[in-house]
Amino acid sequence: MNLLLPSFIATNVALPLVGSINLSETAFLAAGMGFVLGIILIGSLAKAHKEKLRHDTILRALEKGQSLPPKLLEDNPRSRPRDDRRAGLISLAVGVGIFVFFRAMHESQPDVPAGVAWMGCIPALVGFALLINWALEHGGKNGQSGT
Repeated sequence: MNLLLPSFIATNVALPLVGSINLSETAFLAAGMGFVLGIILIGSLAKAHKEKLRHDTILRALEKGQSLPPKLLEDNPRSRPRDDRRAGLISLAVGVGIFVFFRAMHESQPDVPAGVAWMGCIPALVGFALLINWALEHGGKNGQSGT
């Protein structure tokens, strides 16, 4: 029983140079990659829209002869400083979550390929690298401000 593709679609296809591929695994991986690329695209479009609104605000203020606050003219206004520790922990948690989710899906639905769960290693390793970078930048400091 194939839960990902209808039964009238052939799931194994022989290709001349590649050999046989399983279409259910390919469709599953393609859908996952499409989801990730969609999230990236939405984030990029939202950032571009926010920048356009900022530029429109600056243009309108200049047309009216108003003074501009210095914060509005900054290229990359950030409400808080860059924190690799926070980003690393989030990426690590997302990676572990992806791994656990797909492993549980494979256990309950054997049609889901077991190797897909290892895609969670990508964000987990990125998060681990960010944590290492944070530790190297702080050189033993615990990140507390003050004395």
